[in-house]
Amino acid sequence: MIEGLAAIKNLSKGINFKEKVSSSHWDFYHKDFKYDKGILSGLIGFGNLNKPYKGFHKKVHLSFQWIYRKMAENSSFFKEIDKKANYITSLQNRANNLDVIRQSLTISFLNMKIDFKNIKNAIIIGDGFASMTSLLIENNLVDRVYLINLRKTLLVDLIYLRKAIGDNRFNRELIFIDSKDCIKNLKSRHKFVAIEAENFQLLRYLEKELVINIASFQEMSKKVIDNYFKYIYNKSGVPFYFYLCNREEKVLPDGEKIIFDNYNFNPEDHIIVNELCPWHQYYYIKYPPFYKKYDGPTRHQIRLVKNK
Repeated sequence: MIEGLAAIKNLSKGINFKEKVSSSHWDFYHKDFKYDKGILSGLIGFGNLNKPYKGFHKKVHLSFQWIYRKMAENSSFFKEIDKKANYITSLQNRANNLDVIRQSLTISFLNMKIDFKNIKNAIIIGDGFASMTSLLIENNLVDRVYLINLRKTLLVDLIYLRKAIGDNRFNRELIFIDSKDCIKNLKSRHKFVAIEAENFQLLRYLEKELVINIASFQEMSKKVIDNYFKYIYNKSGVPFYFYLCNREEKVLPDGEKIIFDNYNFNPEDHIIVNELCPWHQYYYIKYPPFYKKYDGPTRHQIRLVKNK
């Protein structure tokens, strides 16, 4: 168990070692990643890291973002989440860009379908710049987040989480674990629990009421996805919600095709939502046609997993 800033130092020591669970997608996007003397570079494939929008530049982005915020225009809950997202991203010296807005929309959507009062522990498999993690905790929606990611990406998550909550809280509330025994020693103050993707087998031992995967299963090999499902479903007697939002089909750099419908779902899951995700079908650019579709449709689901 490693707490706080020591976790960042520990992760940074291993960024040049290849991870067994890294797909051809991440082998490609991580190839120029560097972390030297506290400075990150080669951040490709993590999502967009924009500096805060200002002046006319900000007005242009807000006008393009309007179509997304309009999807939740009647939701006072979304407005509060979006307001908090503005605050968090300002602390991180980055923009509340489309990537972050999508996280806020997802939380607002989940709130309409499930009762967060019953959610204490959330597992997030693959988070960009700790956006979802920060929003869930800082809006007091969950008590604890287990954040699972590849080593380089997890390092980025923790660096940006630190920016969001400050050193004092980071040292007190963040802990990095790598074994089953560590889970037994977690304290209530440990709101953020970081786990490297190579230790995904720890999923079988985690108490959870909500599991979230947004656009990261589509970036893994089928073998790794199958292992995630094996351990996500591997705790009997405790029902939980499983939210997924991924491309229906995506071809990885090595030619492997990842298909949403081929995930190893339990056929006994109760499917609450199964539809194309409205805010993940297109993105905006600053020149005509302004809004462009992605290479393929993205589907999202909410499943109630009733383990026996």
